[in-house]
Amino acid sequence: MTSSYRIQRVSDEIKRILAEAFIREIPSSEYGLVTVTKVVCSPDLRLAKVYVSILNHDADQRKAGMEIIRSYTSFARGILGNNISLRNVPTLSFYEDETQEYAEKIEKLIQTIHEE
Repeated sequence: MTSSYRIQRVSDEIKRILAEAFIREIPSSEYGLVTVTKVVCSPDLRLAKVYVSILNHDADQRKAGMEIIRSYTSFARGILGNNISLRNVPTLSFYEDETQEYAEKIEKLIQTIHEE
């Protein structure tokens, strides 16, 4: 059984490697700035959920960007395999992190309450 400390360390390392890959090797200029916000690994380290945030105000472009990112899944896994020492390279699945939009929505609601 893998300790939760090790799982967190591996998640952080995957986040760092993929963040660098989005800057250097995976093109993202068409759909906005991509930020890897969080990586959650399964206890056996075979699966990794990668949450990314795309800085773009157009929802259609963000959606298209997520499709492009998902098409680079095997490429990103190859980069990960070259840069991390694990018995099995985790299978990656990408999800859009909507935390920023949610926070902005809450902030607007709070502002409207204060204006009344």
